[in-house]
Amino acid sequence: MRVSAFLLPLFSILAGIGGFLFRRSEHINVFDVITGLPVRDAPVFGLAIYSLIFVIIVVVFAVRASIKHKALDGFESAFGTDPLLYPVIFVLIGMLWIAGTYLHFANIAGNREISVDDILFITFSALSAISVTFFAIEMYQDSRRNAPYALSVVPTLFLCFWLILVFRDNSTNPTLISYSYQSLAIVASALGFYFTAGFLYGKPAPGRAIFAYNSAIFFSIITLADDHSFGITLLIYAIISANVVYSVMLIRNLQRK
Repeated sequence: MRVSAFLLPLFSILAGIGGFLFRRSEHINVFDVITGLPVRDAPVFGLAIYSLIFVIIVVVFAVRASIKHKALDGFESAFGTDPLLYPVIFVLIGMLWIAGTYLHFANIAGNREISVDDILFITFSALSAISVTFFAIEMYQDSRRNAPYALSVVPTLFLCFWLILVFRDNSTNPTLISYSYQSLAIVASALGFYFTAGFLYGKPAPGRAIFAYNSAIFFSIITLADDHSFGITLLIYAIISANVVYSVMLIRNLQRK
């Protein structure tokens, strides 16, 4: 599975870039600049069909991988955590995540009053960045300690909270397609971190994890075409990076049944 380890995430990235261009075209040709509503007779289903085709392809790959291959027992064996490269990569991802969190906070502080939800979002995001970093370090040092178990679930909780905020902020928005791709990106990312934690808790699901990782990559790249602050954009890049690394590591270390 070593070749596929790089091919599938690369395919997801390239497909995501195609979806990004699709989404940019939607903002120009589908949505009215003033009202934000779809223009009459505009091609609103092009990106949806494109996304469905991508999802079907990834589902087929994930199902075939789960039927023909298995993950080794234990997180370190399943992902093949490198004693140097693995911690270094996730330290860099954590730094990117922290930078995005800080810039998002600075953007809010400079434009409006900070709410309780903003404080919770910033706090959860910062804790997620720290957990992603120290999870990699702890797994390299001693996976039997309790710290990795607690750290592994923090990003999932943060992404679930983010999804709640997205739905709340769009509660009066009649145009579902305007925030549906962001919602799908957050859901897929939350599932990716959730299934990653499953390997630590003795509940490996390699096929589901592969599907979640690559769906998160695809929909997150599409989401970059939407209107975000620079801080949120960095958060999305950090999440994309984490899913790419996890996908490559897991597929590379699958063993034929």
